[in-house]
Amino acid sequence: MANPIHFTKLSGSGNDFVFIDNRTGIVAPDQASGLAKAVCRHRLSVGADGIVLINPAPPDRTDVAYAWRYINADGSDGEMCGNASMCSARFALREAIAPAHHRFLTVSGPIEAWADPDSQAVSIAMVDTGPVDAPVSLHVEGRSLIGHPVLVGVPHVVILTDDADAFADAATFDTIGRAIRHDPAFTAGANVNVISPRADGAWRMRTYERGVERETLACGTGVVATSVVLAFLGKAKSPVRVVVSSGKTLRASFDLVEKRGVNVRLEGSATFVYDGVLDPEAIAEV
Repeated sequence: MANPIHFTKLSGSGNDFVFIDNRTGIVAPDQASGLAKAVCRHRLSVGADGIVLINPAPPDRTDVAYAWRYINADGSDGEMCGNASMCSARFALREAIAPAHHRFLTVSGPIEAWADPDSQAVSIAMVDTGPVDAPVSLHVEGRSLIGHPVLVGVPHVVILTDDADAFADAATFDTIGRAIRHDPAFTAGANVNVISPRADGAWRMRTYERGVERETLACGTGVVATSVVLAFLGKAKSPVRVVVSSGKTLRASFDLVEKRGVNVRLEGSATFVYDGVLDPEAIAEV
């Protein structure tokens, strides 16, 4: 791609994303993966957990304002990303792509979003989760762990521990997360969430993200996965507050129906970081 590309960087509670208004087809579908891998490189380009392309809505979908494509830092497409969805709501509002309350289309289905015009607060209504599956025994780095799998647009596994912060240092956490993410029990891979209770009634969560391939500062779908698993296990009731590694608190509310989270709503924040122009030198494919 020889031409500069205008972009906006946003952060959703610590997940950072590069947004591109692609309604005029600046980025061709077959260029998106290479663009993501190039742009998301820290210190060599912008650096991010992923990129979001705001594409035109399909002609037969008059119920949505735009179609949303999320590409992970490794170039793989993500079916859903909660924090990127909340960032999308604010981006679309600021760029006059959609009103404060709108719907947009993802691979996992339509998302309904509410962006507060006067603050960073955003909430989204998500598609129902899959059922909380049977627990999985995991053996990694000399540890025996129990994982609770659940699909929240993307696959997650939730592991309860006494203290998520003391569970492992950063390097060990990535080693454990990578091993579980590739465990044969998870045929599509999995995002790995390690959680523990806090004295204030909230829950602490650390996440190894599939597609980013490291621990991230937040994960919106992980918050939903954690909350639904906790409700299923009888350890929490909706709404559930979850503190992520950025220190931000997100809240998930839902109804638990036959092991599934239905009427799911996720509340958090989205922050504009900066606008810029990608020079062709910064978007050379890796």
